[in-house]
Amino acid sequence: MHYVMADLHGETARYHDILEQTGFSSGDQLIVLGDVVDRGGMGGVDILLDLMERPNAVLLLGNHESMCLKAMDQPDNDKAVGHWLRNGGQVTYSALQSLGEAERTCVLDYLRTLPDHLEVTAGGRRFYLVHAFPAESTYNRVWARPGPEAVSPFSDGTLIVAGHTPVCELYRPSGEPAWELEDGHLRIFRGHGYFDVDCACGYPIPQRRLACLRLEDLAEFYA
Repeated sequence: MHYVMADLHGETARYHDILEQTGFSSGDQLIVLGDVVDRGGMGGVDILLDLMERPNAVLLLGNHESMCLKAMDQPDNDKAVGHWLRNGGQVTYSALQSLGEAERTCVLDYLRTLPDHLEVTAGGRRFYLVHAFPAESTYNRVWARPGPEAVSPFSDGTLIVAGHTPVCELYRPSGEPAWELEDGHLRIFRGHGYFDVDCACGYPIPQRRLACLRLEDLAEFYA
């Protein structure tokens, strides 16, 4: 089975809750669509260390991993460092500094290898997995902000699964919120061949939770 989540932003307990709920095992594949780091807990560094140890886990590049790398690689670049810290990077920076030099180097080297998209087939469907949205450049694949009317650009019916934009920011033309609530919590957004699984982890709102989509049957899991 293929399990997809995104935008964990340091919410480690929710991450492990999802793995337990799904019964995730060595025969499954976990795909995280970026933005593990920043905002909560150890800034996601503990989740990165866990993912690095799992041969059946793939992390895609998110804009927060991109900001982290740029700032860590260019510590004298005040603009890059400031941009990262303003976006929740301080907790990640502190957690990275708490690691030994060798371990910190391994984490940063791991981030440098991250792909910016992945194509998989599951349950008889083709999926394009990406942090933000399909685009011509890496920058746009991790930073684009598609609206609720966004449609898959693929003529063969390939479905897009992305994160980056919290579902509470998506609206229907009527102006009504396009996300659904269950017991007062956010749910995965299902658009026109486009799924957004960012349910606002790391944000200080009570409706937030971590979402996970199983590709074979499009089942949803929440923590």
